[in-house]
Amino acid sequence: MSSDIASPRAGAPGRALGRALSRQGSGTQLVMGAGLLAAALWALNGGPFLNLVGQACAIYAIAAIGQSVLIGSAGQIALSGAAFMAIGAFVTGGLAGTPLEAFPLPLLICAVVGWLVGLVSGLPGLRFRGLYLLLASLALQFMVTALTKNYQSAYHPAGLEVPPLRIGPLDASTGQLFYIALISILAIVYLSVALIERTGVGLAWKAIRESDEAAAVSGVDVVRWKLYAFALSGAITAVAGCLMAYLVGRADYETYNLNLSIALITMIYIGGIRSRLGALTGAVIITALPYILQLRLPEWLSALGLGADWYTENQSIVNAGLFNLLFLLVVLFEPEGVQGLLGKVERSLRRVVGGRTRRLAESPE
Repeated sequence: MSSDIASPRAGAPGRALGRALSRQGSGTQLVMGAGLLAAALWALNGGPFLNLVGQACAIYAIAAIGQSVLIGSAGQIALSGAAFMAIGAFVTGGLAGTPLEAFPLPLLICAVVGWLVGLVSGLPGLRFRGLYLLLASLALQFMVTALTKNYQSAYHPAGLEVPPLRIGPLDASTGQLFYIALISILAIVYLSVALIERTGVGLAWKAIRESDEAAAVSGVDVVRWKLYAFALSGAITAVAGCLMAYLVGRADYETYNLNLSIALITMIYIGGIRSRLGALTGAVIITALPYILQLRLPEWLSALGLGADWYTENQSIVNAGLFNLLFLLVVLFEPEGVQGLLGKVERSLRRVVGGRTRRLAESPE
C-alpha cells in the first residue's frame, strides 16, 4: 500500500515538468537558458582570454536587463544607458580612498544614486513619449558626458582609479573569482527583476506599455509605475557601471558615450525586446562577437586567400557597421529577435510532431 501511495507523489514532478514543457515558448526558453549556461561554464573553465570575455558579457548583461526593464517591460524608450553606467563608474571611483570603498558598499551606493537619477530622468516620461522622450533621454546622456568630462579633465586627467575588488580578505579583482562574483550579481539582479515582474508591478508595466490611457482608465497609477520603471532601470544600469569600473580599474568618460547607449539597446532588440533571457542573449552576442571576429576573422580571410590587414586596421568601424546591420535586419525581418526566431522554429516543430501524433492516434491498429 505504501508503494501505491508513493507512486503518484513520485510522478508529480515529472507531470509538472511535462506540463511546463507542453506550453508554447517553453522549448525556446529552455534552449536559450541552456545555451547561456553552457557559455557561462565555458568562459569559467576556459583560459584567461575566455574568462575576460565572460566577465565583459556578465557586466553588459546586467546593463541590458536594466534597459529591458524600461524599454521591454514598461515600453518607455530611452537612449541614456551609458549615462547611468558612467554614473556608477564615477561614483565608484569617487569612493576610492574613503571609508566607503569596501565592497559591496560602492555597489549599493551606485544603486541608490542610479535610482534617484532614474527618478529625475523619468519626469519627462510623464509628459512625453516616443521621439520626444528619446530626445529627452539624449539630453541626459549629453549632460552626464559633459559633467564627467569636465570633472575628469580638472581633477583626474587619466581617469579615476578604482581599487581592486576585494571581498573580505579575498582578492577578487581578476580571474575566476571575479567572474564568479559577476555571475552571482547577475543572477541576483535577474531573479529580483523576475520576481518584481510577477507581481502587480509587472502587470502595471504591461498595461502602460500597451496604452497609457487604457492603463489609467483601468485604475493603474501611471505616474507612479512609470517613475518606478525609470528608477529601477537606472539603479541596475548604474550597478553595471560600478562593476565595469572594477573590471577596467578606472572610470573614464570616453568609455560611456552615445555608441554604448546604442549598443545596449541593440542588445535587447537582437535578443528579444520583451524577454529577460533575450536581453542576456543579446548582451552575449554583441559583447562576444567583436572578440570572436578579432581572434578568428583574420584566420578565416587568410584561408580564403584574402588579406586581413584592412580589417585589422579598421576593427571598430567594421564592428559598429556589423551591429548596425544586425539591428536593421532584426527590426525589418524579426522584431522579436533571437527569441522570436527560435519561437517560430519551436512552433513549426510542434505542428510537425502534433500532426504525426494525431495520424498515429487515428490510424487503425
